[in-house]
Amino acid sequence: MGSIVLAKARLAGLQITGLTFRSQEVRPGYVFFALKGANTDGNAFVPQALANGAAMIVSSQSQENLPVPFYQSSDIDKDMADAAYEFYNSPSDSLRMIGVTGTKGKTSIAYLLEKILTIAGEKVGALGTVNYRIDGRKICDAPNTTPAALPLFNLLAQMKKEKCQTVVMEVSSHALELQRVRHIWYDTAIFTNLQRDHLDFHLNFENYFNAKYKLFENLADSRNPKPNRTAVINIDDPYGQKLAALLKGRVRILTFGQENTADFCATNVRESLTHTDFEVNGIRASIRLLGRHNVYNALAAWAAAAAQGIDTDTIVKGLSTLPGVPGRMERIPGRQPFFAFVDFAYTNESLSRAFATVAPFKKGKVFVVFGCGGQRDRTKRPLMGHTACAQADHVFLTNDNPRCEDPKQIFDDILAGMKGFSNYEIIPDRAHAIRQALCSAQKDDIVIVAGKGHENYQLIGTEKHHFSDQEVILDFLREHHYV
Repeated sequence: MGSIVLAKARLAGLQITGLTFRSQEVRPGYVFFALKGANTDGNAFVPQALANGAAMIVSSQSQENLPVPFYQSSDIDKDMADAAYEFYNSPSDSLRMIGVTGTKGKTSIAYLLEKILTIAGEKVGALGTVNYRIDGRKICDAPNTTPAALPLFNLLAQMKKEKCQTVVMEVSSHALELQRVRHIWYDTAIFTNLQRDHLDFHLNFENYFNAKYKLFENLADSRNPKPNRTAVINIDDPYGQKLAALLKGRVRILTFGQENTADFCATNVRESLTHTDFEVNGIRASIRLLGRHNVYNALAAWAAAAAQGIDTDTIVKGLSTLPGVPGRMERIPGRQPFFAFVDFAYTNESLSRAFATVAPFKKGKVFVVFGCGGQRDRTKRPLMGHTACAQADHVFLTNDNPRCEDPKQIFDDILAGMKGFSNYEIIPDRAHAIRQALCSAQKDDIVIVAGKGHENYQLIGTEKHHFSDQEVILDFLREHHYV
């Protein structure tokens, strides 16, 4: 179906030159979508959009006395996707599209798969939590794991223009619910796992799973014209088992796992603090990512690559070549006598997984620095507090991205899970908390700075400040002549 917005524009005799929901981006001939978000209302910026030359305004609420054509949308997310697909000439139709969804592992799988495809000789576009890339070149940092429909189709058009063959993209549950990937037909869809997260948005696990399931409904849809459509599913996850049952007989399924019988099954896993070795159906492989959970990520990438017809030798080489993933159990190098890691662990499960990764190599103490984001799922806060105190020797509780929520409220929620423990201290200033943890570390101790991972900013109130866990650690190491 064509875009009703662009059809209305043509009827009005307009020459549309661009689409945006950011008023500052508007140029003469643009359609401005007055999108109402969680913190800002695009309707308040209609005057600025008009001043910048907007040719048409689209909003879900009525507007009066506008000097340009106006369309009142009953579903603005749908209308944005429809307009973007048509305006950018359906770029995804001629690209091989691989979508990765699930609570954890999406970013690591995308990086691993991108590396495998590159070694196989393909030009790859990548969209995910860290940034957006074409052929390994960063286009921009990622404001969202999955871009909104307007920038998404713009990026896909750019990837098509630069002759990418495959696009690997992380597909968030928010993106699926908000129709950001409407009109994209996928060749392969990967399911990692389902854990507690985003319940502030989805309210319960059933809604959360159903949002993820939309990606696989797309895959199995009889209208999907892509050949060899394949679902790659973690069969060790109970929701993966549920997904496989729902898809049986409707689409090709490849399973991966370590505990159950799977098409791609890892055995003989051997871990260290520098790499992880394992075998897949008798074939030896190695990754420079740490922890047994990253074996699952490697298996997912392996299965998805095999679904594209890539040979085993290339897959194994690709897995071993990736040096790491930004902010995912990222070891900060130096001559210090202790270990320092930065990890994007922001849920109870992922924090526990970070502790499990280093546990076999623990000779001294484990220190953790963490907090919880403001204006996000509050139910996970006490769980993270309990996990931190139960599994670390000492906890430095600090700010993450408080946003517009009172940090004291965030701390109170976390502290509810720390009752009965005394192995923690509260240091609101994140840089100070990190430095205190590093000062406390002795020979063979392990410091994990959790929660922000690759992020190079901190959101305090409505302001975005430059902040990097990695930079704070490196500055400390330089001051103490460890680098």
